[in-house]
Amino acid sequence: MRIVIVLALAAAVAIGQPSLSDAVMDGDAKAVAALVARGADVNEKDADGITPLMQAASAGRIEILRLLLDAKADVTARNAGGASALTAAAFSGYADAVQLLLAHQADADVKDQQGRTPLMAAALNGHVDVVRALLAKGANTEAADQGSGNSVTYAVANGHADIVEVLVKAGAKWKDDDLVVAAQGCHTEMVQVLLKMGAKANASRGGRSALFMAVWNHCGDTTKLLVERGADVNAKGGDGRTALMQAAGDGRAELVQLLMDHGADMEAKDDAGRTAWMYAAMGNQMEVAEIFKKAREKKQ
Repeated sequence: MRIVIVLALAAAVAIGQPSLSDAVMDGDAKAVAALVARGADVNEKDADGITPLMQAASAGRIEILRLLLDAKADVTARNAGGASALTAAAFSGYADAVQLLLAHQADADVKDQQGRTPLMAAALNGHVDVVRALLAKGANTEAADQGSGNSVTYAVANGHADIVEVLVKAGAKWKDDDLVVAAQGCHTEMVQVLLKMGAKANASRGGRSALFMAVWNHCGDTTKLLVERGADVNAKGGDGRTALMQAAGDGRAELVQLLMDHGADMEAKDDAGRTAWMYAAMGNQMEVAEIFKKAREKKQ
């Protein structure tokens, strides 16, 4: 009889007891401690290869991270996508979690299946404290992902000028075509920082200039900055199109006027023989056509 009662009580406890994963997600440190004391597997993975340590890191649960690390949780474990607990903490911006994992010998340069590192994850999301913590542990600023992007590329693409400055100070290298990426994203402050560092206003990527990409994406402030810094308003892309043609076809009268004020040639032709005026006509952009009309009248 006594054995039956004990088994029944044990079953009741098991039914009401959350899993280690549930306890971590709930932020219940007491439950985590109890489960660990009972021998729960701290390195158990779910269907996506995610461990309790990764869950705690992604949520910045420091007390639980310490419990798991003290119980020998594997800091080198990676999920199905190749991301580690350090990657998760860096991506989410938890500098204290990052520092704790690094103190337990997490690899600062661990890569996921796309070649992305924790430093790239932090740069992507603008977590400057995490970037500093990783750099302090010697994170490689020049590590590249499968698309040849590095930590600077990730920061530039998302307009995190402060992070680019920190990375460059730590020895990271920027490229002229980073200016194109920044201009394309309408990241005017980022463009300004790169120009200050020595980037060329006429930088191009894939045959298209930073100015063209700024106009294409209707980035007024970025366009203004670039033309003021000497970007060639008549530069042509691979198909012979100029920034003025793009602005005209899109009906961006304010950009057309800005480019015209800085010497854009409305008579220039693309590879198919079309002028900016023709682009405006094809798009039925009457306001832009009026700008061209007035400009021609002034010349007569």
